[in-house]
Amino acid sequence: MGISHKSKYQFVFFLFVFFLINFLQSYFTRLLEDEAYYWVWSKELAFGYFDHPPMVALWIKISDFFFKGELGVRFFSTISFSLMLYIIWKIIDIPKKQNYVWLFFLLVVSMALLNVYGFITTPDTPLLLFVALFLLVYKRFLHNESWLNILVLGFTMSAMLYSKYHGVLVLFFVVLSNRSLLKNKNFWMASLLGFILFLPHLYWQYINDFPSFRYHLMERNKKPYRISYNIMHIVNQIVIVGITFPLIYKAFFKQKIKSTFDKSLSYIVYGFIIFFFISSFSTNPQAQWTGIILIPLIVLTFPYFIENIKARKWLIIIGSIQFVILLVARIFLANENISPLVLEPHASKIWIPAVKEKTDSKPIVFVNSYRNASIYNFYTKISTHSYNSIKGRKNQYDIKDTESIMQNKDVVAVGSKINGYPIVNKNKKMHYGIDINNYQTFQKVKCLIFEKEIVIKPGEEQIIPFEFINLYNKTITFENVHFVGVFQGKEKKEIEKIPLIIKGLRPIKENEKIVLEARFTSPKLQFKDKVTFRIAIQFYDLFEGFQGNKVEVKIAD
Repeated sequence: MGISHKSKYQFVFFLFVFFLINFLQSYFTRLLEDEAYYWVWSKELAFGYFDHPPMVALWIKISDFFFKGELGVRFFSTISFSLMLYIIWKIIDIPKKQNYVWLFFLLVVSMALLNVYGFITTPDTPLLLFVALFLLVYKRFLHNESWLNILVLGFTMSAMLYSKYHGVLVLFFVVLSNRSLLKNKNFWMASLLGFILFLPHLYWQYINDFPSFRYHLMERNKKPYRISYNIMHIVNQIVIVGITFPLIYKAFFKQKIKSTFDKSLSYIVYGFIIFFFISSFSTNPQAQWTGIILIPLIVLTFPYFIENIKARKWLIIIGSIQFVILLVARIFLANENISPLVLEPHASKIWIPAVKEKTDSKPIVFVNSYRNASIYNFYTKISTHSYNSIKGRKNQYDIKDTESIMQNKDVVAVGSKINGYPIVNKNKKMHYGIDINNYQTFQKVKCLIFEKEIVIKPGEEQIIPFEFINLYNKTITFENVHFVGVFQGKEKKEIEKIPLIIKGLRPIKENEKIVLEARFTSPKLQFKDKVTFRIAIQFYDLFEGFQGNKVEVKIAD
């Protein structure tokens, strides 16, 4: 039997072992809260969702076709991870690779974060698969601009974007590495196809008032600069690789760039690290943001470890240690009884039954916690809703119609910052409950101030006309409702909240628009720079919501 046949069987064997480990991990490990959130998405497939494009929901929907429970969320992720490894293997075209199948899989183990996506389901899971497929097709496109390669290249472009918006950075850095693509009509044809395929998502954004773009580009909190964010970004580049990072990055820096394709891989690595280092000046970086670089790192460093015996020996030693560490960590993750730490999947096994018991299995309105609402619904099948206020952030529950499920029911509102009776201690935070009979809310109405700026003088009465828009197919009345005016400063910090007297308030019919007047006595504000004002609605004893638009405030002497 020839070497190529032996390597083929070796590759299939190792691939099956990886698949089996990931399959068992998926089965025995409880869901992460974010996974449950994406599971909620999958119950209503759409071309878009609040936080991300829709591919992750499709991943879960496919999994749910074959299994229920945790595997019903993760099964297709174990499949797509194996496909990704096969594609990366195909990208590497050096002849000697046939003798080093085992080294390839050891190198995969040496990329710590990559292994996590062998069983969890997040937007990064399909993204990694389609990045690998895009790179494979792009490499073939560079040698043969056939119609097949053009079509598949366009498909992979759109598939990356349907997975996560980070895909646009991959395209940008590939074009930056090979600017002749801008003069290549076939590349433009592929790009046009990708754009056409992506149009349904853009249309979804349009009809929903661009929620994802608004959140990521405008509404997401910008944090004041801290040098710790820069340091954390650098630490993240170590964490995503693991204890093999000195060997991996040394191999990356040592390996010579021999082709246009290798140059594109190098640009992706440098580009992602530099781009998110710059972003760390205004936000707290997360490790998974640069997880894409692990694919080009494998492709670029694999030849180096084949040729460099000393480096290969060290990789065998340290990579084997990392394999043991990852295996032990996986066992701890799946079994809370032997884990020295209470990890996120373990915690849900404790707090969810406690909440269910304390609330007599009533529907739960979680305050500012889409994660809690999702994971509780997954494991109890009890109806949940996330009541989102300006103390938290908007999410898919502001689009998904779970609010209607709660109407006229006896529910319990649960949150860590509300005034109620103790429910459960979760993550060292006590969560409290408020019993609400005949729950009635209309969080999605609009209270739009006409002016872009208001001028206030402390101590004087202020009258602000605004348009109230009823977006519901029912008449709205105002029991258990308080109108408040909210002044916010830098980083959306709430600096003052005042009650409003609403002139002309009456029951408002379905889809009706009405002009009302808000009256209040202007408060004395501590801060005078970059202050905004909005009209908001507070239901029961919960927090005020996102009903009003923000307008700038100028303070008269």
